[in-house]
Order: sequence, then structure tokens, then C-alpha cells
Amino acid sequence: MRLWPRTMAGQLIGLLLLGLVAAHAIGLSMVLTNGATIHAISRDQMVEHAAAAWRLGALPQAQARRALEAIRDDHSDYALDKAAAIDEGSQQGYDQDVIREKLQTRLGLQASDIRVSLVRHSARQGDLRIAMRVPDGQWINTLQHPVMSQAWMRPLRFSVPVSTLPVLVIVFLFVRRILRPIKALAHAAERVSRGEQLGPLPVSGPSEAREVTAAFNLMQERLTRFVEDRTRLLAAISHDLRTPITSLRLRAEMVEDAQLRAAMIRTLEEMRVMVEETVRFARDDARNEDTREVDLHALLRDVAQEQLAQGHDVHLRSDAPGALPYRCRPVGLKRAIGNLVDNAVRYGQRARLAVFPAAGGSLLIHVDDDGPGIAADQLPEVFKPFVRLDAARHRGTGKDGGSVGLGLAIARSCIEAHGGRLELENRDGADRPSGLRAVISLPA
Repeated sequence: MRLWPRTMAGQLIGLLLLGLVAAHAIGLSMVLTNGATIHAISRDQMVEHAAAAWRLGALPQAQARRALEAIRDDHSDYALDKAAAIDEGSQQGYDQDVIREKLQTRLGLQASDIRVSLVRHSARQGDLRIAMRVPDGQWINTLQHPVMSQAWMRPLRFSVPVSTLPVLVIVFLFVRRILRPIKALAHAAERVSRGEQLGPLPVSGPSEAREVTAAFNLMQERLTRFVEDRTRLLAAISHDLRTPITSLRLRAEMVEDAQLRAAMIRTLEEMRVMVEETVRFARDDARNEDTREVDLHALLRDVAQEQLAQGHDVHLRSDAPGALPYRCRPVGLKRAIGNLVDNAVRYGQRARLAVFPAAGGSLLIHVDDDGPGIAADQLPEVFKPFVRLDAARHRGTGKDGGSVGLGLAIARSCIEAHGGRLELENRDGADRPSGLRAVISLPA
């Protein structure tokens, strides 16, 4: 079981509480070492009893002994002896000093005429011995059992709440203020990981938080500029290639050999499609789309209905009844799922879509087909641009770059732009696959 808090605010407050506990523990150790151990009321009673016994001891000896015998009981003992029952080097302590001073004041005795010893047996019990010299030179020896007091509890009952509660309130407010920029930064980083475009974050808070926020703004600015420069570069290359491709197309039309002319035109058409789809892949349209909440069921139904309208065998199954709201860029997500369904119906005859909730509020979407599948060692390769496994996936024509090997690359780019993950697996897991499954994991 994890006892230490995970959040920075919890850790700061925890450290503060540990500091307060340590401070009180140090103060408590000092109180237990040097502080009072007899309850104040009981101490005053012990002084009164000892003073009364001394006054009785000042009477004639026979009368004094009878009087002391009369006041003796099970909780106290008083005796008139020739010597003190306490050594001269009696125990020193707060209570002993207080009792000695009180008796000196009340009886007018010298400090050398009073000896006090205290032996503590438990938290509530102890033996208090007092020896006092009477005028005739004899000693009154008393033994009493005062009520011992845990005096440290009284100040702690006051000091702990008074010192802790206001400090915690103030620290809580300041910690929230200090951590607000960090929480905003974490939220912004999560949105950027989903492909959203954000404006610069306000630079506020402590100097460390300001430095991190400024670095994040600079990183986002450079990343946006890099993507824009790459898109402009590829667009310029595409524009420059269109002219020679068109010129070659016109020249190919003038070739007299019909078979050679058809082959040349087919090659030029593939070059044109490859250039255009490369630009679309680099542009990554999903990054320019606003994020909004949609019904994921409705989005998947649209994909299935579009395929059904084209005469394809597509079926949708959902384990979550009713609407399934999800915040995303619907055009980009629909494009990614559409590419996967296209591949399924083109190479696997039919497509089976399923959506269901997963752990932590995330969502899983499966796209199954009944095709030959892909060997396990070749599954990672199909996500690379322009890669086509001819043994399992023959050349074809389709939208979104399917004919040039960009369909899966575009689909994975769109899914990862949402902070999700796209994986391929063979449904049976055997060496000879009989069907492919595309697994889309979308975060909560």
C-alpha cells in the first residue's frame, strides 16, 4: 500500500506535517526531560501536608509524635526522626525545586533545612519524600504519593491545532497557486499530444514554473514551424513534379506501340498518385481540425453505411448501449477508421467493426477481416510508408493512398495524433494466419 502521496501538493503538505510533528516531538522531549511531572493541584496539596507536618513536629516531642501518628494514613507517612531520610545530595528537578521554594516561603526555613526526593513509578504514580529540619534539630520525614501528571498533553492540545490548522490553510492556498501553472502545462501537453493546436501558455507562477512554461511555448512554436516547413517543401516538390509528369504523359500518348504506351501511362499515373498522397500524408489534415465531442457510435455507423452503399460487406457491433460520447477530431478519426475498413474489405472480403470500453475509461475499436492475414514478423513493416506486402496485399486502387502503401501509415498517424495506438494482430495467432485484426486504443 502506497502511503506517500503522488501529487506534488500532497508531498509538500506531507513534508510540512512531518516538520510540525518533528518540532512538537523535540519540544515534547524537552518537556519530559525538564518539565513538571506532578499535577499542579496535587503538588500544592503535598506542600500543605508537609507544612502541617512540620508545624506539628515543632510541638513538644511526645505531643508531636502523637499528632504525626494521628495524621498518618495509607497514602502518606509522617515521622519525627533524628536524621533526615534523604541524602543531602537529593534528586534535583523542576518539582523538587518548586516544592523546596514553597516550603521555604511558608516556613521560613533555609534551603539546607529542606530535602526533596521524587521517584516516578509510572505515568500516574510516584513517591515524594520530603525531609525538613525542625527547631530542636530533629527531622520530619514525610512520604506521600502525589498524582503524577502528563503535563505535556495540555500544551499539545492547544499548540497542535493552533500551529497546524492555520499553517495548513495558508500552505494549501499557496500550493494551489504555485502548482496552477504546472497543472495548466500538463493539461496543455496532453492536448498537444492529441494533435490540438494551442496558443502560447501564459508565463506565470514561480521562476521554475515560468521557465518550464516558456520552454514549452518555444518547443510548440518550433514544432509547428517544422511541420509547416515540411508541408511547404513537399507541396513545392509536388508542384514542380506535376509539370514533367504531365509532359511525359503527353509524350507517352504519342507512342505507337499500344502495349508500351499503356505501361508508360500506368507508371506515370502511379507517380502522380504517389506524389499527391505523399503531400496529403505530410500535411496531416487531422492536426488542422478543431476538437469537439461526437457520438462515436454514430461516427462508426457512418463509416459502415458508406461501405455498405458501395456494396461492401461491413457489420458494426457495440458492447456499449446508447450514445458513446468522445472528444476527438471526427474527420481525422473517421478517415483513419475508413482506411482500415477499406483494407479489410479489399483484402479480406468483409469487415467487422466492434467498439467497447476498456480499463481506465479508454476505448477499443476492432476492425476484423477474413483475409489471409500477415505473417507475424511482417506486421511492423506494413505501417511504413510505401510498403506493400504483395504476397498478401496486392496492388489495388482506393482512397487515401491505398494504392501506394500509405493507407495504414495515414491511419496510424491519425490515431496517434489523438494520443491513441494502432496495432495489427492475427486473430488466431497461429503460424498460418486466417484473418487480420486492427486494434485501435483511444485514451479517455
